[in-house]
Amino acid sequence: MELLLDAALETFAEVGFAAASVEDICRRGGFTRGAFYSSFRTKDELFATLYARETGRELARVEQQLAGIETERDPVAAAVERCLATFRADRAWVLVHTEYALHAARRPEAAAALREHTAALHDRLTDLIESATARVGLRLTVPAGQLARILLALHDGVVVAQATDTAGSDAGSSPAGAPSPGLEHTALLLLLRAAVSD
Repeated sequence: MELLLDAALETFAEVGFAAASVEDICRRGGFTRGAFYSSFRTKDELFATLYARETGRELARVEQQLAGIETERDPVAAAVERCLATFRADRAWVLVHTEYALHAARRPEAAAALREHTAALHDRLTDLIESATARVGLRLTVPAGQLARILLALHDGVVVAQATDTAGSDAGSSPAGAPSPGLEHTALLLLLRAAVSD
């Protein structure tokens, strides 16, 4: 399953979600069409599993980095530093996720599925925010769910900008580099400082 997801990620990033065929994905991964259809009915269903894997990996990294944040002298600054150090600006996933969002904007069924996937990501991030602020002893000045939406929008905007800034590099799965140290760091720090109080 993981190899098939890897092949799909690489294929979608290289030729685009709409242009990629099941045969293209199978050829890249060394699978038969039967192997594909024994796991997925459609490319959209495959994307759902890919989305869950990619966002799950990133949230797991964030959760690990927030462990012990309550022992830091400045927990807010430490949270920003730690999370920026782990955010993966993987150009391949940025391309695939962004293109699928455009695909979903024109197809109601895909849009409904993407909203469901995004809601699950939002819920997990909300839980992380509530847990971290409770451990640190800080009070949120905005609802955790609203802060989660703002954080996701900020991060998505920065990584999309990075993808276009590095458009001349190989698409593949190579990282586009660390998240913008100036823009994202400053924006996250300002946002979090405004969103919490003692």
